[in-house]
Formats: sequence, structure tokens, C-alpha cells
Amino acid sequence: MKEREPKWYEEARNGPFRESRFTDAAADKVIMHVRSGVPGPERAGQKLRRSFIAAAVILLLAVAGAILQQKGLLGEGRQAGLFYQEVKTPDLTDAGLRKTAERVMQEQLGKKLPFVGLERMDRINEARLTFGEASSPSTFRMNTQTGDVKEWNMTAYYSLEEIDPTLISDATEKLRDSGYDGEFTVTRLKRNVVFWQETDQAVRIHEVLFGKEGLIDYANGIYAGANLNLDADEVGDEVIQKADKALKLLRDEGEDHLYQITRGLGAEWDVINFIYGEDENGPSRVIMDYATHDILLVEDNTLYIEGSYDSGIRGEQDTKLLAMDNAKLQSSAAAIADELFGIRLEDYTVVNKRIGNITFESPGGESRINASFNHDGIFYSMGRQVSTPE
Repeated sequence: MKEREPKWYEEARNGPFRESRFTDAAADKVIMHVRSGVPGPERAGQKLRRSFIAAAVILLLAVAGAILQQKGLLGEGRQAGLFYQEVKTPDLTDAGLRKTAERVMQEQLGKKLPFVGLERMDRINEARLTFGEASSPSTFRMNTQTGDVKEWNMTAYYSLEEIDPTLISDATEKLRDSGYDGEFTVTRLKRNVVFWQETDQAVRIHEVLFGKEGLIDYANGIYAGANLNLDADEVGDEVIQKADKALKLLRDEGEDHLYQITRGLGAEWDVINFIYGEDENGPSRVIMDYATHDILLVEDNTLYIEGSYDSGIRGEQDTKLLAMDNAKLQSSAAAIADELFGIRLEDYTVVNKRIGNITFESPGGESRINASFNHDGIFYSMGRQVSTPE
């Protein structure tokens, strides 16, 4: 039996195909749909000849990539891969650093954004450059002694005329393959390009095609899924009431405003997302199977209790979470899970427990319930994972 975590688990944690927010505070949480591996060190004793071969291959790839980009075969500004610092005597003046940043911007975005400002941090020999609009700034971090670009996080928007037509045709085809038979009218594109020298040399690109019907996600040029708007009439009152009831199993008091209903489409999933709150980032959501209307996940983050920022207090809180009695947690979870998923959670076994999270497995191992609880032992998230046979 092969286990895999459904992609709607991640969608529920981060919001279905929510646009990436690459900030300094959340750099370690960058969620891209595609993860780049970091090659390990070569073992001692390998022949020196392999180094020359590897160097030659890298050089050929770099030259080939440059030629393809010049000819537009990759789509202007859409290349992703390794970033190579330019080897020459650097201009370390403010103007020189800005020129280097603008060159990278042109290569990665295919356009230049308005310059906002440059801040030198002499204590750590770095400079921070900012471009673009205040609502969506693009930033660079550069070494002021070498001129190396240590990090960038750029976001740009493109009109319909600026979008590579092959990207639109590919997105339309992927939607059809996923089971969507409607029309998707592309209106604009958002591209976010990120690079961190400290982690690896991978340039990561997240592209979002916006349309009247919703949005389509691409990660490093690979289709990642779509989030399509649904009207209440398309879903039906009975299904909406089922979602409302599922949410109230977590918290039966207070009013929940259903802000948005969307359809999440991917190569391996097709779900309905019910988002509750005042905007698309509302704290509560219910996810169900698009075809069967089976509940897959319910979450109410208003019940989440933030841990202390004091490391000592946080340690005590985490210890308390881990020490909570499994039997009591299972009993509390069963009051929700049994009605939510139509199961008998008391027959399940605890197979994993982490800080604020516990996993139950059915006797045959074909089903798992993954649940998250706060410092008071109150569950605020619960999802079902069904294994598929090999």
C-alpha cells in the first residue's frame, strides 16, 4: 500500500493556490510547488577528469540557454534554472549596484521596474535595493565588497499582449485535461522570481495567470493547478448547507460568513473550496470532493492559539501539547470525525503525534485522520486521507 499526502492538505494549510508571499520574515516557508534538490559533495577518489566534463557541460548549457533566450524559444523572461554571477571587476558604487540589479531584472523578468531606493548596511557589508510599487515591492540584497547578488525577490505584472501565447495555450489544454469544460479568458499574468545564494543556486519562478473565471498556477514552468470561481447556484443549497454544518462541528457558536466558493483543479485532485471570512484569506474553510461532495477537510483558524515568542514559555507550551493524553484527544476528535467523515474513530489507532497534531489510522490502514489541536485541547483542523492501492 502506497501512502501519499493529498495535495489538498497543503492547499488547506496555505489557501488553495494562494499567491506566494515571499517576505524576509517568511523566507524559510517559501512554498513553491516544486522543490529544488541540493547536490551533495563529491566523494573523495573521483577522477579529476569528471570535473572538466562537468564544467564543460555547465558551460554548454549556459551558452545554449542564452541563445534560446535571445531567440525567444523559452518565452521572454520565463527561463528558470541556475543563476551565474557575472565575472568581471565589479562597480561597487550605488550606481553600479543598481545597474547590476537592473541587468538581473531584465534577464529574469524581461522588463525593468521603477527604482525606489538603495540602503547600505555597512556593518554586514550589504546593500538592499528596492524597485516597483509600494504595494508589491521587488528587492535585492547585494554584497557591497564583491558586488554579488545574494538574494532577490521580484514581482511583475504583464498585460495580455505581453504574455507568451504558448503559456496560455498550454494552460487551456491542462484545464481541459483536468476535466474543466468551460472557457478561461486570460486577462493578465503575475510572475514572482526568487533567488537565495545561501540555500542553493536555483532560481524559482511562480507564475499566475488571472482570468475572469479564476486563476491558473505554474511553478518553474510546470502546471501546478487552477482555482476557478463557482457561483452558489452552481453548487446548490444542499451542498452549501453541508459545508456550513461541517464547520459548525468545530465551533457551534458564532456566525460564519461564506465569502467565496471555488473549484480546485489539478492533475490528481478536483475539489470544492468553501472559504469563510471577510476576504479570500478567511480563517475558516471546508474542502470536499467535487464529484461526490464527501468532506475532505474542515478548518477554523479562529480556534488556533498562537504560541509565545519567548523561547522558554514556548518550550513549556510545546511540552504541554505533547503531553496531552492520547485517549482524551481521540475521544474529543471522535465527536467531530465520526459525523464529519462517517467513521468510528474509536476503532482507529494513534500512529503519529507531534506538537499540536495527531494522526489516527484505521484498522486496515486504508484511511487516516489528521487533526490539529490548540493548547486547550480543542481541535481546529481535521482532514481525511485515503490511501490508494499501488
